[in-house]
Amino acid sequence: MTAPNNQTGRLSPQSTLQQRFIIVEQIGRGGMGAVYLATDTRLGNRRVAIKEMSQTHLNTQELAEATARFQREAHMLAALAHPNLPRIYDSFSEQGRSYLVMDYIEGKTLHAILKEYNGQPIPVAQVLSYAHQLCDVLSYLHQQQPPIIFRDIKPTNVMVTNNGHIFLIDFGIARLFKEGQVQDTILLGSPGYAPPEQHGLTQTSPRSDLYALGATLHYCLTGRDPYHAKDHFNFPSARQSNPQVPQELDQLIQRMVAYDERDRPANALEVLQTLRNISQQAGEYTSTIINPASMAPTSYIAPQTNPRTPAVQPTTATAAPHLPTEPMQRTSSHLPTNKSALAPIWTGGFITTFSLVLILTIASSIGAFNFICPSAQPLEAIFSFLLLGITIVAAIGAQGMVARSLLLLTGVTTLISSFALSVETTPAFTRAEGFTINPTSCQIQLMPDLALYNTLLTIGLVASGLLSLYWLTRPTTSANRLILLVAFGVALLCGIAQAFLSEAVIIDSTLKHLLLITALIALIQGMLLVSRMAHSQSVGLTYAPS
Repeated sequence: MTAPNNQTGRLSPQSTLQQRFIIVEQIGRGGMGAVYLATDTRLGNRRVAIKEMSQTHLNTQELAEATARFQREAHMLAALAHPNLPRIYDSFSEQGRSYLVMDYIEGKTLHAILKEYNGQPIPVAQVLSYAHQLCDVLSYLHQQQPPIIFRDIKPTNVMVTNNGHIFLIDFGIARLFKEGQVQDTILLGSPGYAPPEQHGLTQTSPRSDLYALGATLHYCLTGRDPYHAKDHFNFPSARQSNPQVPQELDQLIQRMVAYDERDRPANALEVLQTLRNISQQAGEYTSTIINPASMAPTSYIAPQTNPRTPAVQPTTATAAPHLPTEPMQRTSSHLPTNKSALAPIWTGGFITTFSLVLILTIASSIGAFNFICPSAQPLEAIFSFLLLGITIVAAIGAQGMVARSLLLLTGVTTLISSFALSVETTPAFTRAEGFTINPTSCQIQLMPDLALYNTLLTIGLVASGLLSLYWLTRPTTSANRLILLVAFGVALLCGIAQAFLSEAVIIDSTLKHLLLITALIALIQGMLLVSRMAHSQSVGLTYAPS
């Protein structure tokens, strides 16, 4: 091989390692080592990243510790297989230096992306995409036996490709979780991102990674770097500086960065499910997702094949230390930006369905009022069962305990209305004890039992309208919120107004049925929109694993 430069310790372009890897250029460096872009001549000149352990300014003990960390990283990564982790091809030692060969990921660190935003927050949908992927890989690591704790999640250790795919890099201080251990033997981590227990208070656990992830997400959503904060353990509400952050996401992050680890989510799977619920509700909270203006190559490249097993197992006993904690620096040509739209609610199909249901219900109502007053009751019963069906569908698709519970309760109140209208519509009930009609004067004699069912109808209708107002508090566009306000407001007012009208007078009876049908149509249209919101797809960047 070509020896490294004696003054800088850097490998020169065209240097050769293991008579196999040809160095192209240095693409990153930090206090603990350097990263080189190289080609693997044995695998069709595949581009790979080679991490080199730096021996500069290290005494004998420090060198031994750094070498142990690097060796642990090599062995750990070689045994892992996940789309959001770089794949290890080889590790070796040559001329007193240790090297690790892995995937070359073309992109830039999350830290570099945040710098491009110049203190401004990254769009919420984009952050949710990053969070989903990071939670997924953390869940994978934490489910290993024994669990692997990364212990250094921060923007400089998160790589983002040009299509928004995340890679978690630099396992230099990751450790295996030892059950029952009171305290970590060494203090490692980055100020602002490392939880209190990582500063020597207690042993780190999978919840320690959730703290660091919460700190990273907080930085993305606010532009406030916790590293420079006066109090590294204080995280103000993200909504204070960024009103676009959904309240549920703000609350989740506050739980993740709780000082006491017992107050944090139980595991990464819980966080991932909560993020999915938030994305489901945030279908139109933001209008577009725009990636950073450019994505320049930095330190690694995504694998070109799906299998995640190492192509070549580590070959030497001596590995090297963990890599730089500072952001990798590189200037290069820009890659094209990526733009992905959110899952829209008002698609062509939904507009057609919404309009068709509105036209059909209004048209059938106009037809019903061409007959005598009681003929509207069968139509009202049909409308109530249609509303019940839509409510059930919305409840099935809803995410979150509160939303699902309120929809199920709305279904119960709608069922009460449907039952009351069905009984009033039954011919046997009408003839036997419900009411009698004078064909000449159209005067109706109301029986006591029918008055009871009218009361049940009113209670069910008004309760449905009140419960449905909850959806005005959900994250959505102003236009959707206005539609919901009009629909459920009209339903509530009509439901209350019809209760003061009597069936005994033909004029009041006609107006009563008109108000009932109006309330039911308004509830149907509003619940259609609620159902669509509940079934809207999760928000995030579309990305394809390399």
